[in-house]
Amino acid sequence: KMPANLTVCVFCRPASREAAFAHAVAAAGVVHSVSRACRDGQLGSCGCSSELRPDNLRRDWIWGGCGDNVAYGYRFTEGFVDVREREQNHPRASLAQGRKLMNLHNNEAGRRVRARFLPSP
Repeated sequence: KMPANLTVCVFCRPASREAAFAHAVAAAGVVHSVSRACRDGQLGSCGCSSELRPDNLRRDWIWGGCGDNVAYGYRFTEGFVDVREREQNHPRASLAQGRKLMNLHNNEAGRRVRARFLPSP
């Protein structure tokens, strides 16, 4: 059991593979959660996706006509997850600017993974 005062934070260690992965997974998770919340009617600013039944859906799956709104989740995440990085102004070619650009890249990678490769039943 870990002590209560010990905090493990991969975001605290900048420019590591672990931090890059954590940024990508966090962004993908927000896209997924917002997309599902839209589908389920939990957000007033969006609804379910109006796309047709996905081709890769199993034949025995009954399509209800309302999929995850991944497009909205993607756009929302760009504004929500990236806002901290975008608000920072760092000197050109500085380490801090490089870290900002790297974090934005990793956030985008996570969004793309969710939007392209994960199913939306």
